[in-house]
Amino acid sequence: MKKIYKLLIVIIIILLAGAYLIKPTIKDISYGIDLQGGFEILYRIEPLDANDTIDETDLKNTYTAISNRIDTLGVSEPVINFEGDNLIRIQLPGVSNEEEARQRISTTAVLSFRDVDDNLLLTSEVLGNRATIEQNTSSSGQIFTYQVKLDIKDTSKFYEVTKAIAAKSGTGENLMITWLDFDEENDSYKRRVEDYGEKNACNDMRCISAAYVNEGLSSKSVVITGNFTKDDAQYLADLINSGSLPTKLVEEATPKSVSPAFGSETISKTGLAGIITFIIISLILIFKYRVSGLLGSICLFVYALLVFVLFNAVDGVLTLTGIAALVLGIGMAVDSIIISNERIKDELYGNSNLVKSYKEGIKSSLVAIVDANITTLIAGIVLYIFGESSVKGFATMLIITIFVTVFAAVILYRLLLSMAVNSKFFNEKQSALFGKIRGHRDIDYVKQARRPMILSVCIIAVGIAFAIVRGFNFGVDFTGGTNIVLSSEKDINFDKVKEIVKDYDIRDYDYYVGTQKEGYIVLNNILEEENEIEVKNKLLDLGIESSSSEISTLVTESLTKNAIMSLIYAIIAIVIYMVIRFNFNYAITGILMLIHDVLIILALFAIFNVSVDFIIVAALLTIIGYSINDTIVVFDRIRANKKKLYHNRKKLTYDELEKLVNESSSTTFNRNLWTSVTTVVSVITLLSVGLNDIFTFNLAILIGLIAGTISSLLIGPRIWMVLESKTMNRPEEDDDDGPQELKIKGIND
Repeated sequence: MKKIYKLLIVIIIILLAGAYLIKPTIKDISYGIDLQGGFEILYRIEPLDANDTIDETDLKNTYTAISNRIDTLGVSEPVINFEGDNLIRIQLPGVSNEEEARQRISTTAVLSFRDVDDNLLLTSEVLGNRATIEQNTSSSGQIFTYQVKLDIKDTSKFYEVTKAIAAKSGTGENLMITWLDFDEENDSYKRRVEDYGEKNACNDMRCISAAYVNEGLSSKSVVITGNFTKDDAQYLADLINSGSLPTKLVEEATPKSVSPAFGSETISKTGLAGIITFIIISLILIFKYRVSGLLGSICLFVYALLVFVLFNAVDGVLTLTGIAALVLGIGMAVDSIIISNERIKDELYGNSNLVKSYKEGIKSSLVAIVDANITTLIAGIVLYIFGESSVKGFATMLIITIFVTVFAAVILYRLLLSMAVNSKFFNEKQSALFGKIRGHRDIDYVKQARRPMILSVCIIAVGIAFAIVRGFNFGVDFTGGTNIVLSSEKDINFDKVKEIVKDYDIRDYDYYVGTQKEGYIVLNNILEEENEIEVKNKLLDLGIESSSSEISTLVTESLTKNAIMSLIYAIIAIVIYMVIRFNFNYAITGILMLIHDVLIILALFAIFNVSVDFIIVAALLTIIGYSINDTIVVFDRIRANKKKLYHNRKKLTYDELEKLVNESSSTTFNRNLWTSVTTVVSVITLLSVGLNDIFTFNLAILIGLIAGTISSLLIGPRIWMVLESKTMNRPEEDDDDGPQELKIKGIND
């Protein structure tokens, strides 16, 4: 009895610590612009040279440079969209210093080295890809200024130029002046000397430094000194590292605040959905597993809390893709608990010794949990390395959830469960600890797989037909559209505005109100000139001035391409891991099931003409993570049973393979069913609280979860069995290249 009291004390301490951390943790969460809104700047893009024109390459390079600069601001997942041929709208969540953001984004950042007569000596092309800051210290070790160290890429060219400058030594003109965004019409070093004196000629972020060169420099780096403070030096280094802009950005409109893309109530509704989900999942676990289910619920509470603690610690920004990863993480955390319990119950069915059954069950479940989490972790790491924007945000949250799952749903859960088991309180009350203990039903899962396989093929085939004939119902993210900027002296009635443009495909969340007198509205259709005039006139009748521009799909195309490439890299990494841990047939089947689940979602979206926005990327990433996790658990059971039943015999008959699959599917049925139920609960709850703004996202995940459960339990094992049967029955190659005996009928044949 004393040992059970120790467990109760530990539980109370965990709950009290968690209750203490809840409020500050929730308060510190930073939300993305899609959930909370933020700060917006609209720029007009102009060529650096008035005689030049801007092409698509310039726009792409501008986008890349801006994205890099935003990263240096510590801002995650900004929204960047091109409008028309020369406008770019930038929306930033959680910016504390708006003026710094404006300056850093729009600064062209062309670094150049010139002589005292302002003649160009070198451009930034001579530099490498890295600028760092260093400290200047006095003889006593006190820091008094900072300097910027630049890598030299073309050392020979740098040497020749500095050697030529050094040759002017003695004339006072052996100076190399470093400029940032040199303006040939207005900037002059000699004029700055006249105005500020030689010592102060370079004292700002335009004329950065003036250094005497007494010999040719052949070093691989150069240091720029300019009496920089730490912030000045870091600012310059960040600009250099992010690259110079190939264009000039001019503010087209006064920067303004923006409302959330998915409605102002999304955060509160998501929070409510989270609480309801936790309660329902806890009740399911307690109903199914009694006391161990209660312990699992406590670990889920710790899991949810720690996820946000770590997310805040890495300055993460919670966006819709982060919520997607969190939904997947909840499923994986619950899955770890269910796998452990089901394996222990399997052992208890044939062995009444609680302690021994616990140890064997925990041991056998660990392999499946580790393999499932490692494959998902590999995917998360690859997506983080190669992904951009929302893909990187998804990967960040996914990686965090995996590590927290290992701690809360594996280590902590097993600690609490071992305390319960070792207390001996449940030796004669095993059902009170783990629920009803019974054997598995013998079902011919191989036979049962035929119908869902036929159904899946039909759905995918019909979906492909609809996609070819009618196409997908792509939203403005993929097709482009029209952005109408609104302003009025009176408060704008957006209900009346939406009535005017109702025929041009607008969704409820595709607008925002900066103030009650200004805002914009997004149409999925591109307005023809006559329709544009008609809309503007109707808006004028309401006292609303308006201007419109076509929304470019350039950014979405870039992000979509990046997401696809990142997924391909992730799939390759998963295949390599599965080949190492299992074999090639397992790997191929796992990837086929992953593709199956994605195709089912896309097929149903095509058939029922569901709108496809870029938000679908978050849903597909979630399902891919769920699918591979689910399939790995089933495959682990097949591998374990093959060793148990057939001692890893290389060749099995078709009947033996069928028996192996049926046995493995039977022992994982409960795990698959209840893991899917608890994960589906999360999605249904998000739908039931009225989050219509992300309906597409929730619907895609719901379809994917159902498809993933069926594919991992029925279709996947059947396909693996077919592949394995063909591999085993393949005739062995005769490697003997020596002389062969001649066969003569009737003599030696």
